[in-house]
Amino acid sequence: MKGFLKEIHTLRDFLILWLTQALSQLGSAMSGYALILWSYRQTGSALSTALLSVCSYAPYVAVSVFAGALSDRWDKRRTMLVCDSLAAAGTAAALLLHEAGGLRIGYIYLLNALSGLMNSVQQPASEVAATLLVPREQYQRASGLHSLSGSLVTILTPACGSALMGLFGLRIVLLVDLATFAVAACALLFFVRVPQAAEKPRETVLQAARAGMAYLKRERGVLHLMLFLAAVNLTASIYEAALPAMMLSRTGGGEAAYGVLRTTDGRCAACG
Repeated sequence: MKGFLKEIHTLRDFLILWLTQALSQLGSAMSGYALILWSYRQTGSALSTALLSVCSYAPYVAVSVFAGALSDRWDKRRTMLVCDSLAAAGTAAALLLHEAGGLRIGYIYLLNALSGLMNSVQQPASEVAATLLVPREQYQRASGLHSLSGSLVTILTPACGSALMGLFGLRIVLLVDLATFAVAACALLFFVRVPQAAEKPRETVLQAARAGMAYLKRERGVLHLMLFLAAVNLTASIYEAALPAMMLSRTGGGEAAYGVLRTTDGRCAACG
């Protein structure tokens, strides 16, 4: 028992970060899910709904080559706070527009683009922060907890999102998203201290990006693996873009069927 308590104490900061970030991811995933349902109700257009996914992934693809280099130069805790705060500001803007009756599909495209851009920078910072908080011998346990939280987000997003959307409307789902952000932000501000990396890189962002490209050119096995995963993700993105409109529009489908399928499709809702 003493050994177990000692391990828990060692992982205290990581556990707080992991739990609150997982809660925030659930809130964001529910918000995205509810906005898909709301958008299809408003437009009835498969193309309009599919563009929601395009707007989420396009900024991620555009800046991901520089995101890691930027994250290496910035304070991880501050980076996570700023990115999460900007994404939450977009959610708050959507809530205000919804309450004023001015929410339009174009605004949701901008919201998704902002969220995708912030995720592209926040994700590497979060991964590095977790690595700095966990002793090397606990890496496997930390990886298992990340997998657990991702699976739970996948399962809970459609169930909780549909329930809140059906009972209370889009307003409550967006408020829950903001509340989970507040919990995660407070944890980062007051309870988690992320150690600084040993040494900040001296090369510029462009130099770091070129160095990464040169590494991939030398290590062809890594490059081929990345290209394979890119092809898989491209196929999955096409599926992700077409799925909502197909399920919501077909006879015998609807929001309940779409929610059941999203719960059982085996992908991490937080990761895409």
